[in-house]
Amino acid sequence: MATQEDDPYLVSQALDIQNIVQGLLKQRALVRLDIPGHAVSIITTLLEVDSKAKTLVWDNASDDKINSQLLRAPVVRLQGMLERVMIEFTGRLHPTMEGGRPAFSMAWPTHLRRMQRREFFRMDVPASNPVTCIVKDSALPNGQATLPLANISAGGLQLIDKLDLLANHPIGTFFDDCVLHLPGTGTLTVTLRLLRHTRLLQEGDKPLLMVACRYFNLPANRQITLQQYVGALERAVLARRWGTE
Repeated sequence: MATQEDDPYLVSQALDIQNIVQGLLKQRALVRLDIPGHAVSIITTLLEVDSKAKTLVWDNASDDKINSQLLRAPVVRLQGMLERVMIEFTGRLHPTMEGGRPAFSMAWPTHLRRMQRREFFRMDVPASNPVTCIVKDSALPNGQATLPLANISAGGLQLIDKLDLLANHPIGTFFDDCVLHLPGTGTLTVTLRLLRHTRLLQEGDKPLLMVACRYFNLPANRQITLQQYVGALERAVLARRWGTE
């Protein structure tokens, strides 16, 4: 992580970090927990903050396989929203018990990042209600390809490219007139700018190409539609977690 001088979002003061983690606990904030560079992620919540022991206790997944993968990882990343500010930090998980059931424990972060832009928070797209994007480019077969989304935010999205169709497109490539199909919302035409390629490791299979893109010159009305869709995903996750649907 960058130093304070070259990262304006960095927070390293102990009191500030304590206030932030206490806020995550008090507001029952949804936090995305993943392994950087791997196709493993869950939505979790903070269950306990131990100020004396300097530890945090997180809810774990219902899938034991995913829990094992997260516990084996040398570092995990946590991303959540607190009062519309994106909070991000990393650490290592350890098994613990909370309220008589398994949970994750991790050391208090010595630093974290606080980014005051709503669009930084990404929501995983549920497999039960997938989102697809028709990417248009003359270098593609038939001039276009329909790709599923791994996650989406109000600022960009991540495409799953199983056939490596975009693997040779350089960073900065613009894709005009792409069509997003958002379940329950409709379709949006957007221009995408390619930000990066990432290979996600999968157990027993070849690495999966993920392509991150940012929206370019997005009209205000379409940005509002995207924000509403991302908000609906967040509310659905929260409702499932707390058993209200």
